[in-house]
Amino acid sequence: MTDTLTYHIVPENLAEHVFNVKISIPASQHDVIHLSLPAWIPGSYMIRDFCQNIHLIEARSPTNEKRPISQIDKQTWLVRNAASGLEISYQVYAFDLSVRGAYLFDEYAFFNGTSTFLEVQEFTENSTAPISVQIVNNQLARNWQMCTSLKQQSIVESQGHATHHFSCNDYQELIDHPVLLGLVEKHTFEVAGTRFHLVFSGKTEADVERICNDLKPLCKHHLDLFNGLPENDYWFITLLCEDGFGGLEHRASTALMFPRFHLPMRCESDIIPEQYQQFLSLCSHELFHAWNVKRIKPEIMISPDLSSEQYMEQLWIYEGFTSLYDDLSLARTKLISAQSYAEILGQNMTRMNRTQGRHKQTVTQSSFEAWSKFYKQDAGSHNHIVSYYNKGTIIALALDITLRQLSNNRYSIDQLMQLLWSQYGKENTGTANDVIQTLCKEHFNIDISGFLNIAIYTTMDLPIDTMIQSIGLKLNLRSRTSVDDKGGKASKETFKNAFGATFKDHGSGIVLQTMSDGSPIVQAGAQIGDVMIAMGQWQINSGNLQRLLDNQRTSTVEITLLRQGRIVIGNLPIQSAIYDTVYFTIENPNLFDTWIAGTVTL
Repeated sequence: MTDTLTYHIVPENLAEHVFNVKISIPASQHDVIHLSLPAWIPGSYMIRDFCQNIHLIEARSPTNEKRPISQIDKQTWLVRNAASGLEISYQVYAFDLSVRGAYLFDEYAFFNGTSTFLEVQEFTENSTAPISVQIVNNQLARNWQMCTSLKQQSIVESQGHATHHFSCNDYQELIDHPVLLGLVEKHTFEVAGTRFHLVFSGKTEADVERICNDLKPLCKHHLDLFNGLPENDYWFITLLCEDGFGGLEHRASTALMFPRFHLPMRCESDIIPEQYQQFLSLCSHELFHAWNVKRIKPEIMISPDLSSEQYMEQLWIYEGFTSLYDDLSLARTKLISAQSYAEILGQNMTRMNRTQGRHKQTVTQSSFEAWSKFYKQDAGSHNHIVSYYNKGTIIALALDITLRQLSNNRYSIDQLMQLLWSQYGKENTGTANDVIQTLCKEHFNIDISGFLNIAIYTTMDLPIDTMIQSIGLKLNLRSRTSVDDKGGKASKETFKNAFGATFKDHGSGIVLQTMSDGSPIVQAGAQIGDVMIAMGQWQINSGNLQRLLDNQRTSTVEITLLRQGRIVIGNLPIQSAIYDTVYFTIENPNLFDTWIAGTVTL
């Protein structure tokens, strides 16, 4: 035993996906020790109950005597007679392939501290001593490497194993550095004094050198906006997969998940296709969070209680503003064209237009109810909720335009972000719900409260169609061209008649996946999960449904549904397709280019 609280973790069994963890608790005045595991991970607002993967937990004294350990609730344990010190051991089942949890198999070991490291409450609440972390690489023969933003102190090799020694100041820091240990491809580049490490799990055919070169201007954009990052190193830790997508921010790193063949390969052209653009946007988004979430944050997130939900109404700021900048920075750095960015804006507006829930839930309610609604969506959610990501992006765009208009182009959202950083992020001070109104009034002498009250506390649509004209764009509407139509582009071949559901081929017809309230298919009496077999006398599939619908000459058409083994007949009303798909045209290229660049009049 030492005088330092020490965590020791080793990937014990790759086939059974088990980590072994030990915690060495030094002697102290605490006769009773409480151990707990977070119920959720910051940045992902849903109770995850990581405790379900903790097994075979036991406690022993410094002389190896077993100490009784009692479980108080699902995620908390108690040990008595602890004053002389304890060693806690347990196993973690790690088979959650996501950026949030822990995953161990033959190619790599990945874990977040929230999934693996029990908190020793008496020490984290009172001790100022640093925490020691020992991570064992027992797969040197497989050429496994260590990748983490934890501050490494030393490496000790012995009998084919390497033990990496790290230290951190407290438990909050301990759980804010994900770890990837495995077969990886790693490249490092430097921007404005900060070292960036780009890591991909496993073997990859991706052109990693090109990806680094494309990330450099994005990193520089963010560093320039905030005048540097309070870390010497930053890690993009990417778990490559066949089909997955995700990102989670941390103070000096991000954990990403992305399909391996959506990345550019060597010898391919330097054109940035849509799938690769999504990866660059994801990196941009998560890096921006190093300031806007990890350091600029709501008051409740300064010291959050990780055992239960933490309710806040400001996620439209933290995810919405970040979602504006993730793609905007691609356009600012010329990685994508102004036309491509206009298409992205059109796709964002299309998602908003197709979300009927925007008329039922405010963006602040969306944030507050993230725990119960946004992170627990079902087939009917689009009819009842709005995304604080999507609407927050639209609000951020409208806020920037409003600030420019009210200040004669002296102030923009860039200056607002810089104020949030200098006033709150640098000072580790949490933001109040009215932080945007307060900063605009105190520093810009602009009363933005009227605009924001409508934008965030009502379900009214913002007048984007008129606002966007001031930056050189025109908003256009059309109907869809296909079920997969995301908007953003003009098209002459569009739907003539409305249907109102998403679907996929299923056996002898199509299965209905989601339906819009009040749409023709709902009026016909269909339900989610029904298999639609026929329209009129014709069997349908995903290829002919819309063609049959658009060629109807009567006011209704009979449809045949299969519902849990029953045949159901309905009458589908023939109604004109809804113009819910947005695309922007650039009416004034110079004005739009100036806005993209973030230019203000000093």
